[in-house]
Amino acid sequence: MAEWAPVGSAEGDDGEVRETRVTGVYIALVRADGEWYALDDECTHEECPLSDGELQGHAIVCNCHGSEFDVRTGEVLAGPATDSVRTYPTRVVDGQLEVLI
Repeated sequence: MAEWAPVGSAEGDDGEVRETRVTGVYIALVRADGEWYALDDECTHEECPLSDGELQGHAIVCNCHGSEFDVRTGEVLAGPATDSVRTYPTRVVDGQLEVLI
């Protein structure tokens, strides 16, 4: 059963990328256009951490080989990756960011 897990302060600037771990799952937290997004922190191409990448608009660019993923949907925007990454709902409660996992 999915549950909301606290992952830290909801304070942050657009373009910020964080790494966290929830119940054994590594998650990249990304802030874009005033919203927080959460997705698996592993590129589907070569398993590099997406949290080491750079945010360009709503695309997180993998630092290893340049694959791009839409942080809102997990969809591949540019290869070499061909498989999407999983995304997770987020919410803010009393100034704390939570992820549904």
